[in-house]
Amino acid sequence: MSLKEKATAFLMGRMGKTAHVRQITAIDHRLLQLELQLPESLTWRSCQHLKCQVNSTTFRDYTVAHYAENTKIATLVIDAGHIGKGSEWLRKLAPGDPVLYAGPGGGLHQPTGASQLVCIGDASAIGHFLSLYHRRNPEQSFHTLAIDEDPLPAQIMSMPIRFSDGQEKDVINWLDQLQLPAHDTTFYVAGYIPMVVQTRKLLKQLGWKQVKAAGFWE
Repeated sequence: MSLKEKATAFLMGRMGKTAHVRQITAIDHRLLQLELQLPESLTWRSCQHLKCQVNSTTFRDYTVAHYAENTKIATLVIDAGHIGKGSEWLRKLAPGDPVLYAGPGGGLHQPTGASQLVCIGDASAIGHFLSLYHRRNPEQSFHTLAIDEDPLPAQIMSMPIRFSDGQEKDVINWLDQLQLPAHDTTFYVAGYIPMVVQTRKLLKQLGWKQVKAAGFWE
C-alpha cells in the first residue's frame, strides 16, 4: 500500500460513514445507476463526489448525480464498462450491502447564470453532467453531447443526450444547429483527459470563452 493509500485509509477509518445500497440498475451495458441510502443529510452542490472504498486498499471518487433531501438517497451514475477495481466492486454490489464513504468533496463546476449550458464528454462524465442538469435553473437550456466509442441512451434521468464519435466536423455541426448566443453560453467538458484537452482547444478556436474543463482519466 502506498503512502497516499495509507493516509486515505486512515482518514476513512476516522471520518468515513456507512451508506447502504438501496438499488442498483443497469442503464445500458456499462452505465450503472447506484442508489445509496445515506446515514445523514448531504449539503449537495453540483459535481460533488463521494469517496467510496471499493476494496481494503482502494478508493474511488463518484459524482452525486442526484440527491433527494427528503429520503437522504444519493444517486450515482457510474461507467463500469472497463476493467478496474471500481467496476469489479460495483458489479458485485447488491441491495443492502454497506458502502464506506467520505465526503462530499469537489464541486468546482457549478451552473453559471448563462441561459445556455452545454456539456461535452464521455460516459465517465455522465454523472458530472447530470449533477449540473439537476442543479440548474429550470429556465436554463441544457445540451449534452456524448463523445464515445459506443452510443449512449438518448436520455438518462430525464437529461437528453446527443451521441457523437467525436469528429470535429460533427461537433461543429451540432453547435451550429444549436445557434447558441456567444455571450450567454457556458461549456462544461469532462472525461478522458486527451479528449477534454482537444475539445477545449476546439471550443477556444471557435471563439467560445466560457469553457470549464475537468479531466478524469488517461
